[in-house]
Amino acid sequence: MNVALRTSDCIKCSACNTVCPVVSIDGISGFSGPRNLVVDLPRFFAGRMISSQEIFKCTTCWKCEEVCPSSLPLPDSILRLREMMFNEKNLVEGHKRIVENIDRYGRSIEPQLGERMVYVKHEAEILYFPGCISEMRVTSIFDATVQLLEKADVKFGIPANWVCCGAPLEKIGDLNRLESLREMNLMRFGRFDEIITSCPGCTTQFFRHYDRDPLHTIEVLWEATRKNRLKFKPPRNSIRVALHHPCHIKRTIGPQIIDQAYDLLQSIPKVKIVELEDPDKCCGGGGGVVAGFPDLALKLATSKMMDACRSGADILLAPCPFCVLNLRRVDIGRVEEFITFINVYAEREA
Repeated sequence: MNVALRTSDCIKCSACNTVCPVVSIDGISGFSGPRNLVVDLPRFFAGRMISSQEIFKCTTCWKCEEVCPSSLPLPDSILRLREMMFNEKNLVEGHKRIVENIDRYGRSIEPQLGERMVYVKHEAEILYFPGCISEMRVTSIFDATVQLLEKADVKFGIPANWVCCGAPLEKIGDLNRLESLREMNLMRFGRFDEIITSCPGCTTQFFRHYDRDPLHTIEVLWEATRKNRLKFKPPRNSIRVALHHPCHIKRTIGPQIIDQAYDLLQSIPKVKIVELEDPDKCCGGGGGVVAGFPDLALKLATSKMMDACRSGADILLAPCPFCVLNLRRVDIGRVEEFITFINVYAEREA
C-alpha cells in the first residue's frame, strides 16, 4: 500500500488525533498523532521520517480509522511507514529483543518454560494455535482454552513446532521475517482448514496475512452454549465484573465477539456485569509499544485500571493475552483473562 494513498482526502478535522490514546496520555508534543504522521510527515518531511522513532509509539488500536470522516486507512499507513523505516541497527532495545527471540526461538518472547503439550489427535478437525504469550507468559490461557474445548467436545489439535504468527514483526516493520514465519506455519498447519486462537493479535494476523478466516475462542464457546454443549455453575459469592474491549476484537475482528462475550458472562449465575465508562479505550498492550516504550504502555494501562476501579467492578476481564500482560503491570485492581475466568464456571452439558 502506498503510504500517501488518499491523503489528499484528509479534511484536517483532527478527529483522529482527538481519539488517539497516545495523544491523550503524552499530548500532541509527545506524539504528533495519526494525521501528522500519516498525512503530513510523508508529504512534507520525508527526511525526518527516516530517522523518527515517533511512528513506533502508535498502539495500532484502529480508533483513528473508525472516526475518520474520509475513511483514511491510517493504521495501515502507519504500518507501511514502519516497513519503510525498518532497520535492525536503529531498533529500540525492546524491538531488538523481539527480532533476536524470533531468530533464536521462533517465538517473540524468550521461553521461560518448556514447550507446552502438543495434542496430536487423528480425529482432530480444528487447529488450536496457542500464540507466544499464552504458551509462555499467561499460561492459564493455554490451559483454560484446552480444557474448555474439551468440555465443549471440540475435536482440536495443536501442531508441533509452530512458530510466532508474525504479528509483533508486522508492528516493527520486519516483513521479511514475517513472511518466513508465515511459510513455516502454513507447512505445519497441514490439513487443517479451521483455526482457533486465544489471541486477537494472532486472529487478526491470520486473516490479514495467511488468507485464513480464524475463530477466536469466544466464538467457539458461544456456539457451544447455543448447542447446549456447555453449562455454567454459579460462583460461591456474587461477583461484579467489567469487560475490557480489546482493540483488535472491537475494530479489526468484529464487535460481535464482544456481544458474545457478554452473552457468556450473562450465562453464569451470580455474575453481575458493570459497564466501564469507556470500555474500548486502548490499554497500551498492542502495536509493539509494551516492548518498545514500556513507560508509555504503563501509563495507558494505569488509565484503564483507574477506569475499572471507578466502575466498582471486583474484576476487570480482558479477552486478550497482550492486554492482560500490560494491565497486570499496574498495581491496582484485579485483572483476569476472560477465557480463564469462564473456564472456572463452565461444565460439560450432561
